[in-house]
Amino acid sequence: MIYFCCDQRRREAVRNSAFNGIDFVEVLDLEAVNPADRQRFLHLHLVNDPGAVVYTEDNIRIEGDAAVEIVAVTMGLGGQQNVVVIELAQPGDFGPYMLNIVTSTLNPAPPPEIDPVLASITFSFKVECPTAFDCLSDCECETPPEPETEIDYTARDYLSFRRMMLDRMAIAAPAFATGHPADLSTAIVDILAYTADQLAYQQDAAQTEAYLNRARSRISLKRLTRLLDYSVDEGCNARCFCHFAVSADVLPIAPSTAVIPQGAAVCTRLSEQPITFARNNALLAQSAAVYETCHDVPALFAAHNEMEFHTWSNARCHLAKGSTRATLAGHLPNLSQGLYVAMEEITGAKTGNQADRFLDRRQVVLLIEVRAFDVANAPLTDPITGDLITEIVWHDRDALRFPVCISSETSMEEGRRYIEPVSVVRGNVVLVDHGQTQDDENLGQAPSPWLSWAAGKGFESGQNHGVTCADSQCDQEQAEMIMPAFRPKLAQSPLTFAPNYASGVPASDALRTPEPNATYPCIELDGDDGVEVLPYQPVADLLASDASARVFTAEIERDNSASLRFGDNQFGRRPLSGTAFSARYRVGLGTSGHIGPDKLHHLAINLPEVIEVRNITAGAGGRNRETNAAIRKRAPFLFKTQERAVTREDYQTLGRRVEWVQDVSCAYVHTGSWITTFALPDPKGRIGVTEDQRTQLRGHYEKFRLAAHDVAVSTPVYVPLEITLHVCVAPNASKSHVRQRLLTIFSPQRQANGALGLLHPDQFRAGQILHLSPMLAAAQNVEGVIAAKATRFRRFGDPRTSGLTGRKLLFGRTEIARVDNDASHPGNGVFLLDLEGGR
Repeated sequence: MIYFCCDQRRREAVRNSAFNGIDFVEVLDLEAVNPADRQRFLHLHLVNDPGAVVYTEDNIRIEGDAAVEIVAVTMGLGGQQNVVVIELAQPGDFGPYMLNIVTSTLNPAPPPEIDPVLASITFSFKVECPTAFDCLSDCECETPPEPETEIDYTARDYLSFRRMMLDRMAIAAPAFATGHPADLSTAIVDILAYTADQLAYQQDAAQTEAYLNRARSRISLKRLTRLLDYSVDEGCNARCFCHFAVSADVLPIAPSTAVIPQGAAVCTRLSEQPITFARNNALLAQSAAVYETCHDVPALFAAHNEMEFHTWSNARCHLAKGSTRATLAGHLPNLSQGLYVAMEEITGAKTGNQADRFLDRRQVVLLIEVRAFDVANAPLTDPITGDLITEIVWHDRDALRFPVCISSETSMEEGRRYIEPVSVVRGNVVLVDHGQTQDDENLGQAPSPWLSWAAGKGFESGQNHGVTCADSQCDQEQAEMIMPAFRPKLAQSPLTFAPNYASGVPASDALRTPEPNATYPCIELDGDDGVEVLPYQPVADLLASDASARVFTAEIERDNSASLRFGDNQFGRRPLSGTAFSARYRVGLGTSGHIGPDKLHHLAINLPEVIEVRNITAGAGGRNRETNAAIRKRAPFLFKTQERAVTREDYQTLGRRVEWVQDVSCAYVHTGSWITTFALPDPKGRIGVTEDQRTQLRGHYEKFRLAAHDVAVSTPVYVPLEITLHVCVAPNASKSHVRQRLLTIFSPQRQANGALGLLHPDQFRAGQILHLSPMLAAAQNVEGVIAAKATRFRRFGDPRTSGLTGRKLLFGRTEIARVDNDASHPGNGVFLLDLEGGR
């Protein structure tokens, strides 16, 4: 019987005995002095010195696929008596050969002094030839073949798995598989069948979640659509402006502190509760809606509770729509740039009754300039009456959306009473957003691994750790531990998503609903690994995070529950086992925060000076989370959205996404070393482009432009025009009425019905050919007009550019027509009417 053993210790046993045997065979190949002698000499090393024993050609037998002839056998080599030199007539081939020590040519048995186990050895003549394989042979014991069992791969439930396992056990271990329900073997099979049934369900569920049209989990849909670079909309919370009325000034204890810190809670009315009370989350949860301040409130002033307008001794006054400045009565040195103030109608302008006031006549504005002192640093006064006044200017984006009535006179039925003030200005205003903070929720600890891969089946099994084949042939492979996933779930929902609130933002922008990719989860996470407490930062996804980043992403399921997913040491750091996590997050989202005005009533801070809390504006800007149906509907068509700028049309399409841009014209110019795209924006509803708008548009194009293509935003050149129409009026038509109708149509303003006047800035485009025919057609369609013709149609003050002959005017790429028809500024374009006839 032949044994295959990793530890060959027979030679040591023979070395210490009277027997001898073969130790190893050496083929003289590369070290041969004469190249013709390569692989013709074999050095047979014996375990012990043979002494007086001499071996000849009759005692050596070499067997192989190709026969080799032994020429001579010599005892001893260079003083080594245990070496037998065998000379061959020719070398052997690439096959294995066996060298045997025999008694004689007629007796194949080993000589009496040779150990039968070490009487033969297998060798190769080509041992020194280059090879890509390991020289050490595999010494693992062979596994006997197991009996074949038919495996039903369609088994997917408990009964089919149980039947298949019992069939298998009947063949593999007949004595073990009895099939009796009370037997231990049957109980084990039942448990394994149940486990297999659960795994099959998970596999089927995973297969279902792998397709967009079949996935039931919102998290699966988010990950699938991420492959299309689609960002799932997680919604946004609502916002409004809150006003605090105080009985006395509330000043901070230290300059760096705030009387109402960021994150202070305000809520709707709670029965039997004072206006201010110490924060209690359980009590706040009983209210209909909880809001929290978005910024610190540095101080509160009683003089800012209600500030009246200064009318300069006039009566029945109002601030016109679009106003950006006003004068307040009184000396208000604590009003400063960057504060919000609210303009509010407090009584009905026609009746003087507070119940008749318009609740929608409220607007919050951002102050950008306050003037309470004159050049001599004395309080500002009215030079006629000597009354103290304060002048304020607010941001252009917060221009009044409606006229603000300051003083009025009631109707005759109400007695012609003079009413002042009708509207007032309120300070102590701060932006608040929907959501209640949940403090320090324990999320548990990152678990330790309890499962492992089968030996050699882990992710690291194929990596070379510097262990040679000789060291690992008989060593058992170490199992690689499987790191369990740690995905804690937040106890409360829905998790709040809100935009980043920057200081100095106009009030109109603060209430605007942000884009889906501009909202972020309101959550703070700390991990305690036993040595130190480290913060983890929320990110939209983990793909852009490196292996050392302490980040996580919040994944929202369709039931609004939120779970946290950490990195895997490739995209984000994996938490160490035993790390304890605590979370501080906010709850509240979507249109559930859209409360009406004057609904907030309590402040969750012990501040007795606060005597009134209410929201000046209604809750706005909230957006619900994107549903599974909406994700399936929108995500597959994301590729149709323009996301690169190559052609001029691309720049035009992408430029229109900017809010204030009506149209964009582009030109490619080679500037010496590269190509520059010159974009010329045409703003909506206005004339002129500010430097901030140019910077904004340039930044907008940055993520769409081609590499090595620069983008420059140009300023349009406005060309004033002179247009004069001669109109024949019907004899029975009123000339003044016809003129009024024509001036309404040919107006640079928006008409009462919402239509644009023909001379409105939005009617003209850069480089546009301005035709005369549409103007004449519009004039002739007016009731009472018999005929109309143009007597002047040219650029302002330039008779050479008359377009009467060609009935059109041409403009350059950067030129935009302009007809303001302002008598005070005729250089900005003039439109005249020459009416004939009528009455």
